[in-house]
Amino acid sequence: MKLTILVKYALFLLCCFAIQSHLAQPYYFTHENDHIPLSATGINTMDVRSVDVDNDNDLDIITAGEFRRNLLLFNDGSGNFTEDPSRIFPEKNTGDPFPGEDSEDIAIADFDQDGDPDVLFVSEDSTFHELLINDGTGLFTFIAYDFPSSLGNAVAVLDLNNDDYPDLIIGNTGQNTVFINNQDLTFTQDASRWPVNTEGTQDFKLVDLDGDNDLDIIEGIDLGDNNILINNNGTFVDESSRLPDTGQTVETRKIAIGDANGDTFPDIFVATVNFIGTANPQDRLYLNNGNGFFTDATATNLPSSNLLSLDAFFVDYDDDNDLDIIHVSFQNPASNPRVLDNDGAGVYTETSLDVFEPFALTNGIAMEVADFNNDTFPDIYFGNFNETDDLTFFNPDILSVKENTLAITGTVYPNPSKDSIRISFPIKMKGELQFFDVNGRSLRLTPHKIEGTTAETTYTISLANITSGMYFYRLIEGNKQISSGSFIVDK
Repeated sequence: MKLTILVKYALFLLCCFAIQSHLAQPYYFTHENDHIPLSATGINTMDVRSVDVDNDNDLDIITAGEFRRNLLLFNDGSGNFTEDPSRIFPEKNTGDPFPGEDSEDIAIADFDQDGDPDVLFVSEDSTFHELLINDGTGLFTFIAYDFPSSLGNAVAVLDLNNDDYPDLIIGNTGQNTVFINNQDLTFTQDASRWPVNTEGTQDFKLVDLDGDNDLDIIEGIDLGDNNILINNNGTFVDESSRLPDTGQTVETRKIAIGDANGDTFPDIFVATVNFIGTANPQDRLYLNNGNGFFTDATATNLPSSNLLSLDAFFVDYDDDNDLDIIHVSFQNPASNPRVLDNDGAGVYTETSLDVFEPFALTNGIAMEVADFNNDTFPDIYFGNFNETDDLTFFNPDILSVKENTLAITGTVYPNPSKDSIRISFPIKMKGELQFFDVNGRSLRLTPHKIEGTTAETTYTISLANITSGMYFYRLIEGNKQISSGSFIVDK
């Protein structure tokens, strides 16, 4: 009897030690919900975007709610978010019984070209696509123009007619619609710029696939093969043969773009679901052959999955200079969010339980990866369905001293900028500058190095071929990162 008691006590101590060790485990991301107005976020969030709406040089958060009001959360510069009752998004249709539209996707652009970001919410099962104009302080008002109603799930923004005003493509269930900006906050449909389609569009991603310095589109389809549309002077041509024929029924929810295998060419991760019950739920990875054509590397490079993935991002969470994948789903909350670690060559293994401080996330549907607290590391906002949202901050302490020591501090001027930036370092050195967007996609920006005095090195970088948004740079010397920072492009 005494031996049994001693054994039980020993097992109890071992369990306590194991629990304490688990709780003491450092994670790459810490759970920071005390930094957001949590109760306001239970809106069935369908999409999340970040942008500096009030010109104070930090990233605010915009979320789209399904038949709920859309949220605007203001950042104090340190990643603390609040609502401002005087700057809440207005409701367009007050005659229906719910406090908003069926908002599905968000587009951010300076639609009136007054120097600040405006916002468009695309709706599916309600009347209005809502375009709101920013007065420069984060106070938004509706335009008088009403877009024709459609079953919209996705939106792409780009200048199709080279007049410096952003135009729109709304991805629908059925024929997609192109809207040309008339420069007066009205829009004209132009059916000639998009081919006839019958599918249900779930996502658009913009990327230059054919190397002609304009943005092509990868289109995620809710049932069937995904599409590639090549931009030919503002008119899109279907070249979906660039994608592999999987022989599978794929129900795509979101597309993520990033250089998975380190060859500088954009690859594709497809986040898939199986709401219809007959689709293959395996997420997919397509590797770029170097010419904008893709090979299916799912079987060799991804672990098996049946989790119903709703959104995904390429992000280098472990700071080892390759792009890992983080995605959220509607299943298996014990490993949600799911993390796939890159071995450097584009082969992924799951590391979910080692990356995020545990928190309850059962119905993740949207993500935004950005530096919310201005420490140059990526943070993540999770938009959830039928539960409150979640905010996580990157934990720099987890990195080794070698990884985390940034010996050189760079200065970016001007920041924000429209045409070009100058990045200066207070030493003379030979390093490589690398550039990324908030999704972790590598940018092909060519820096022009100006050797100043022996105490300074300056790079001038043209911003002519990138759109408004937040971007990151890294200074690499050999295999070591010696500096990093961010800058904002505001066109």
